[in-house]
Amino acid sequence: MADEPEDGLAAVQRLMQAAILDPYGTGPRPPEEVFTGSSGLTARERLGVYRNGYRLRLLGTMRDLHPGAVKLLGQEIFDQFALDYLDARPPRSPTLTRLDAGFAGHLRRTRPDTAPGTSREAWIDLLIDVVRYERAFTEVLDGPGPEETCEPANGRHTGRHTACEPGPAPGLTLLRTCAPVHLYVAAVRRGEDPAPPEPRAAFLALARRDYRVMAHELAPAAHRVLDALVRGVPRREALDGTPPGTARAWLADWTARHLLVTCPNHLPRTE
Repeated sequence: MADEPEDGLAAVQRLMQAAILDPYGTGPRPPEEVFTGSSGLTARERLGVYRNGYRLRLLGTMRDLHPGAVKLLGQEIFDQFALDYLDARPPRSPTLTRLDAGFAGHLRRTRPDTAPGTSREAWIDLLIDVVRYERAFTEVLDGPGPEETCEPANGRHTGRHTACEPGPAPGLTLLRTCAPVHLYVAAVRRGEDPAPPEPRAAFLALARRDYRVMAHELAPAAHRVLDALVRGVPRREALDGTPPGTARAWLADWTARHLLVTCPNHLPRTE
């Protein structure tokens, strides 16, 4: 390493981090001012070894998090999308668990069919929803769950609120997608070669049970009611206008699927 700046090792470490995260190698200072070369490599080339290795590690993580998107696009095109995202949003966390947290948003902001005179392309909608679903799957898998703190709801639904009234399971996440992406991703994870799903609205509820993520497709009206419960709307109000028999059937179904549980704390999510 060349002579350290006046403020010491911490400044050099920050410079190295900035240089590694910079995809274009144009960091705050030229590498030659901070790092030394070797007999075979310049300082810039030595730094490039670290930069390329780091980016390959990040790219491998993105592939692991999004097998459905890799299958949908093919690895080469997926890698281009993923690297563009990583260049725009370099990770700042010491772990990679949320590396793809902004991936769907980045794809939405940079989609090429938003320019005047262009028509919306269905494959981009599908790609974004596959990425959204896979991100939600990871969050449900790694986040808080009901296994150790909750019991399934008892199935007795009176419409009255009590301190013990069952509520949405911790980690419950609701999604609306443009296609049944949950079936597609599940087939990819099983090692199958599924065709891209045909467009149709899918109303999904993701929840964890026995440390496995379960994806349930609901009727649109049931999804709206469950979404209201997730947002904290009182049960009687959420079910207002729903025929009593239908309400009982929904509540019994959600209880059987462990979407409703009895917990000291409920931490559901909706998107």
